[in-house]
Amino acid sequence: MQPIWHLFLLLSALACLTPSFASTQFEKEIEAVREVYLIATDGNTRDIRRATKKIRQLEKQYPGNPLVLAYKGGALALRGKEIGKRPLDRMRETEEGLHIIDRALRTLRSHKGHYLEIVEAQLVSTYVFINLPDSVFHRLREGQHIVKKLLIHPQFEEMPQGLQAAIYFAAAIAAKKYNNITQQKHYLELTLKTEPDGRSGKQAKIQLKHLTN
Repeated sequence: MQPIWHLFLLLSALACLTPSFASTQFEKEIEAVREVYLIATDGNTRDIRRATKKIRQLEKQYPGNPLVLAYKGGALALRGKEIGKRPLDRMRETEEGLHIIDRALRTLRSHKGHYLEIVEAQLVSTYVFINLPDSVFHRLREGQHIVKKLLIHPQFEEMPQGLQAAIYFAAAIAAKKYNNITQQKHYLELTLKTEPDGRSGKQAKIQLKHLTN
């Protein structure tokens, strides 16, 4: 999955969700999953396996939960990057992860969880979609569609600033993939304005500097 630090930005933003809605045992356990998934996005094989194992354990407790499924799919997509595997095996693992993410997104339609839980599942899915090579997996359009829905979410203004910035940054990534420099710059500026001192904001500032040079 290319470039992994985009996922790191996502999980850094999601780390701020826990104080907002972690009132149940499930929500506290998701925080632990978030942490191991964040470490796994660095691409280390052992960390990816550890994250996959932990997510599967949580899935046994909460079968069919869309947020757990989104993380499981993302972890499998990360496993598909393992260098030691043959290209076809890597592609199969990534495809399996994508199928699980698709299931997560379908399940969200009838899910009654906290709105931030739903947004988190959508963002995890989106960052996987927009960072995969579109010439192989053809998920960029779907990822951009989810981002557009998040941008007009009725509770967008209530979301933590880090989360808003992560959504803007995802929109900037998608715009870059479509070679829409004007739109990319627009969303990078919104990212920087929303979270100037946060990780997303700092990366947006770097990218804006490259665009103007």
